[in-house]
Amino acid sequence: MINQCHANFQSIKQYASDLQTFLGIREIELKVNETEQYLQSLIQAKGFEQLELVCKIDKGVQNILNGLKHFGSTEIKARPSNFEYSRAKDKQAELQVLEGDFLITDHCAIKQLTVLASDGTLKYSMSLDPSEGYDITLVDEKTVAITSGQTLKKTGIDILNIRNRTKKKFIKLLGPPYGITSDHDSLLVCVEGRGIYKVNTMDYSSCRVISCILPAKSYVSVFADKIYYTNDKDHSVVCCDRNGDCIWTFKDDSVLKWAKGITVDNDGNVYVVGQGSSNMLIISNDGKHHKEILSEEDGLCAPSAIFFDKQKRELLVTNL
Repeated sequence: MINQCHANFQSIKQYASDLQTFLGIREIELKVNETEQYLQSLIQAKGFEQLELVCKIDKGVQNILNGLKHFGSTEIKARPSNFEYSRAKDKQAELQVLEGDFLITDHCAIKQLTVLASDGTLKYSMSLDPSEGYDITLVDEKTVAITSGQTLKKTGIDILNIRNRTKKKFIKLLGPPYGITSDHDSLLVCVEGRGIYKVNTMDYSSCRVISCILPAKSYVSVFADKIYYTNDKDHSVVCCDRNGDCIWTFKDDSVLKWAKGITVDNDGNVYVVGQGSSNMLIISNDGKHHKEILSEEDGLCAPSAIFFDKQKRELLVTNL
């Protein structure tokens, strides 16, 4: 600042007129006054003082050190975590994928849960008797829910622990349950003759959310604020809101017969298989457009269940 003012003053003396000299000196004077006030404030605030950090050791510390053998010890303790990670993408219809394994139920035939490795080899199987094991969905990383379908002994939902391979809970319903899917902390299940029920996975309480006359072997899926279900008796796919109000219905038995498994992709497009037409359709999220993407020519034969892996963007279909 001082050097700058000095340089300006010398320039004024050499080149400026009387008026320019007066104005220039006035400007220099104002800058000098501002700087003087700033320096004075620093002096008053003791801003130029030099601070030193001085450490004085109490003589008593020496006595402590003389009698102290060690400061302490360290050890590593492992505690099991209560945190469980569950991906919503794994929670769909009868065919399930869990950490690369395939979980499959075979309705009526052998009444068991079959778990296959990613290469198709058998890892283990678990009896579901007396349940016929119609449909399956994941509750969390170690728990699945399996519907019984129509059985002579009892109809409802089995909650199974697939880690220790035990039955955890049985939820009785007012009719035979078929298609089932997970929806956050709830299950949505198709109940023959009554509609779609919601089951709380915390206390296992249930209530009807959609009242309709559903036939046997209906399937259900959910995406965002919409619920989708199939009706194989009239060959239809229905999309409704969570209050049960119908948004759209797809019905064309020339391209879809005996509508069974249903799933939805990341964009809300609907995939459904026709067991009678041996094909798979994609239906636009507004229900106005459709396209056949697999048929008998591709090897489909009476497909029943379908699963969409939202992360890998892959479709899996069960086939006879």
